[in-house]
Amino acid sequence: MGNEKMMEMLKEALSMEEKGYDFYKDITKKLKNEVTKKTFSFLADQELLHVENIKKFYDANKEKGEFPTLDLAGTDGDRSKVLGIFSKGIQELSEKVASSDDDKKACEFAMEFEKNGYKYYEDMLKIAKDENVAKLLQFLLEEEKKHYQAISDLYAYITDSQNWLMYEEGSFPQG
Repeated sequence: MGNEKMMEMLKEALSMEEKGYDFYKDITKKLKNEVTKKTFSFLADQELLHVENIKKFYDANKEKGEFPTLDLAGTDGDRSKVLGIFSKGIQELSEKVASSDDDKKACEFAMEFEKNGYKYYEDMLKIAKDENVAKLLQFLLEEEKKHYQAISDLYAYITDSQNWLMYEEGSFPQG
């Protein structure tokens, strides 16, 4: 893949991540379920980190004409703690919050959005020839996968809380 084509891909990736940020930030203000709000707020912050990384990568290429090595270490931060909202304290929250169709629709849209992002990065990775580009795309693929899983867990929680809690606790009806 040529440099020009890769720069176009980066612009498209930047646009996708900015749209993701806008969606998560805007929808967070409209939702009532605290679990959904916290999850989407976290995802908005993650999309912003992706925007920053893509911009650095793009700008460095514009300046030097080559794709830089990005230090993506540490971009995971406290992700496991934040996304771990589904493993701690959920029973307390479940008594305080009610799910609505808005939460479900937001999750459905978000899952589709993340799935499309994953597919885009996967297609670009197949044609990327530069090792640094491939590393960035692999990073973004993993991020989309994590986001999709978090939203999928959230969706399972808000659509079927009782079974979700049973599954998470590892208790299954014996019969």
